[in-house]
Amino acid sequence: MNMRQLKMIQLAAAVSAVLIAGPVSVAYAADVVIASSGGGWQEAQDKALWAPAAKALNITYTQDTFQNWAEARAQVESGSVTWDIIQIGIADEPQAKAAGVLEKLDPDIVNKADFPPGSVTDSFIANSNYSTLIAWNKKTYGDNGPKSMADFFDVKKFPGKRALWNQPIGMIEAAALALGTPRDKVYEFLSTEEGRKAAIAKLTELAPSVSVWWESGAQAAQLIKDGEVDMIITWGGRVQGAINDGANFAYTFNDAQLGTDGYAVVKGAPHRDAAMRFLKEMSKAEYQKDLPNSFATAPANMKAYDLAKYTPEKMATMASAPQNVAVQYSVDPNFWAKYAKWASEAYDNVRLSR
Repeated sequence: MNMRQLKMIQLAAAVSAVLIAGPVSVAYAADVVIASSGGGWQEAQDKALWAPAAKALNITYTQDTFQNWAEARAQVESGSVTWDIIQIGIADEPQAKAAGVLEKLDPDIVNKADFPPGSVTDSFIANSNYSTLIAWNKKTYGDNGPKSMADFFDVKKFPGKRALWNQPIGMIEAAALALGTPRDKVYEFLSTEEGRKAAIAKLTELAPSVSVWWESGAQAAQLIKDGEVDMIITWGGRVQGAINDGANFAYTFNDAQLGTDGYAVVKGAPHRDAAMRFLKEMSKAEYQKDLPNSFATAPANMKAYDLAKYTPEKMATMASAPQNVAVQYSVDPNFWAKYAKWASEAYDNVRLSR
């Protein structure tokens, strides 16, 4: 008997053994690859959502980081998709969908009634609510830091180094508020050509006082921990996380933008079916309720509140707590779907021409 014949006999024996034993329970052969924005926020999602959901499903997953859905667009357009699930904001969902970057989700993936209106679409599932807000260095201002967007833009009343995101979402709206626009009229104001020009002019006026245009939530948190800036507009969870780590900062929900973070499946995802199962599992209230224990955020599945019974102290840090919602405005995805190209170009001109 030669070696080839021996191998054929061994293979036949192995196949026979499987057939005799009948079906067995195995993990999915393919990993799910999920990409988020890194730092403490990604660690919190992993601990509360991904790891326990994967364990329940008996699947494996790997992680990656990215900062903008355009990176997923590049994968789709090149025909080399490596990510299955990406974390994006609700304001990005219409643009990403229109660009052909997102898969249509399975219809039974979640019960929409368990989530706030508008936070689940045919290509997006919310995972949390967050605020884009003002935070300040207490070493510089004590407890009397900027409490409104008008204060943030007032370099005479509040001199010091500022930091803004290098993306326009939330930053252009901040300029509209600084001009005296009421919170409930922000998008009405920015839907006019005069309003958009005025907001960009206001940002241009502030630009010389902006020492850092931060690129990621992790970078923003590090700026706060290091005390490198005197004030910053960034995500509340990043600020609270830095404070928990000892940063001497304070923040306010006044004039903050209430947003929704969530997940989408990339068009042409290599492990589409496993990604859908993973999303369905991690969106359950039993996992969602634990998310605020690792990060200063609020769960999107409203059933989580009944399960968790959060303390008043915890609720005070949550973007969607009633007392905090009352002094914020909600992001308008429709505005960003219409004006995203204009906003990106105009904002880049402000940043790069200073």
